[in-house]
Amino acid sequence: METVKVRSEVEEALAACRRCNGVGIYYDPDVEVGRYGELTLCTCVVHLCRCNGRPPYHYWDENDDPQWCPLRRLRRRLETTKGLFKECAVPERFKWKFNDEFNTNTPAGQPIPHAGQCLGCVSSLVDSGIEPRHGFLLHGPPGTGKTLLACIMLNELLLHRARPGRFLAVSRFLQRLRDTFSEESQDYGQTWPVIEEMATVPYLVLDDLGTQRNTEWEKEQLYNLIDARYSEERLTIVTTNYPLEEIKEIAEGRIYSRLMEMCKRVEMGGDDYRQLMQQRY
Repeated sequence: METVKVRSEVEEALAACRRCNGVGIYYDPDVEVGRYGELTLCTCVVHLCRCNGRPPYHYWDENDDPQWCPLRRLRRRLETTKGLFKECAVPERFKWKFNDEFNTNTPAGQPIPHAGQCLGCVSSLVDSGIEPRHGFLLHGPPGTGKTLLACIMLNELLLHRARPGRFLAVSRFLQRLRDTFSEESQDYGQTWPVIEEMATVPYLVLDDLGTQRNTEWEKEQLYNLIDARYSEERLTIVTTNYPLEEIKEIAEGRIYSRLMEMCKRVEMGGDDYRQLMQQRY
């Protein structure tokens, strides 16, 4: 009966918590060792632990019978989520960036016109109990926060959904594919496995579409990737600095056509935030 009672307390605590929003896990930014904070169990439930965090997360009750700790599911999810963040390949600059890291004002204090829409896009991915199917096409000039927002979306998905995701720069993806034809590469002969890995991961950020050299081979590889994700309804977030009219020209419009169905368009205009920061300092 004690176990049932504590489990009920766990559910009530999660439902009421604004820090973790019911996930039971959150990112603690306080750095104790190294460069970053850490993912940890939320303070709303950690006091209900009975196993002191020791695998396999069970304890002995008052009758000396073994019982599963009421936080066993959350601790296993925490282990899984930590592994997902290790494998997602998000660049160092954007690691551990979440919703509250997206600036709503310029360095001069002026509101950023698209900030509210962007934050709403993040919420649409994680606030529903339904697995999201549509991604986003983030387009606009350099320095307007497209890659940051895409990484925030991916980080929030990993935290709230606990499913695999990857960050993939177009130029590096194509270079990795080229390496599969080199006998000196560890990826030699692995062209299709490389494409399959990125085609099937549940969440993918495809960064800097348009930076490819647009050879027939490159266009075909990009089409193969996007078409595979389109066919399997995999959530894809795409960023580009290029006008959409230019994106339409890639692969005779086949890529653009699929992106329009897979993704919601978000135009991110404004000044180059990086240049504004340089001017400020």
